[in-house]
Amino acid sequence: MSSITIGIVQAGFDDLPAENAGKAIDIVRKNYKEAHIVVLPEYSMLNPLKIGDPRLVYSYSETPLTSRYLTEMAKLAGELGVFILVHFIEKTDTPPLTMSTSIIVTDRGEAIPVYSKMHLFDAYGFRESSFFKPGDAPGKIISIKGVKIGFTICYDLRFPELYRITALMGSEIIIVQAGWVKGPHKEEILDKLASIRAHENTVYIVLADQTGDMFVGRSGVFNPWGYRELDLGWREAYAEYTIDTSLISEVREKLPVLQQSKNKWEIRRLMQ
Repeated sequence: MSSITIGIVQAGFDDLPAENAGKAIDIVRKNYKEAHIVVLPEYSMLNPLKIGDPRLVYSYSETPLTSRYLTEMAKLAGELGVFILVHFIEKTDTPPLTMSTSIIVTDRGEAIPVYSKMHLFDAYGFRESSFFKPGDAPGKIISIKGVKIGFTICYDLRFPELYRITALMGSEIIIVQAGWVKGPHKEEILDKLASIRAHENTVYIVLADQTGDMFVGRSGVFNPWGYRELDLGWREAYAEYTIDTSLISEVREKLPVLQQSKNKWEIRRLMQ
């Protein structure tokens, strides 16, 4: 079996990419110990919901090949010898819409897009579709230290089919980058959804959420039994957590839901 140490950044981020990059770099550089991958939350490059104007968001967006934001993250990744999962506001050729994209920055400076958000947050009075084009496919499965990792973003948590697909594609850990907006019972809902997605798919869920005046925080780790193993609370924080995948095998032996899934043949067809 394999193990992997994941660093989770929980913080509040503002409007400008340069300022947000500086804050993320400062947090990680001061607190990093031995993580193999560090996860930043959703909207950690810039926050469209705070900015409010899709045209202004588009003007701040970047392309991966020429991004100053990714260049700064690549310097940090190389300095520490770590992978960094960033949330990137990606410029498109259909202004003012951008893409909400998860990108892994490797310790060699490569920027690897792994997922673009499929389910946009058009709820509770917000309309992410005013800012973003939706992604059209589940994320890539990436192996780090022999552990297979899948990727989702925030509102995706409300769509169990994406997590089942990602688990059947081989994920042992599914990372959720979130900007979970505050509201009545929203903390409890986030906790329950992450717990259920972990248990019903017998995977670890690693949640990196923003905090501050707009978001609930409560980042952490949920094991395949659905129990929360790490809770970062409500304040800005950084934590590293080591996951041993032997528990996944143990849970899947006792609870073989992925083997019993009636739609796994369709998932395999999609993967061909």
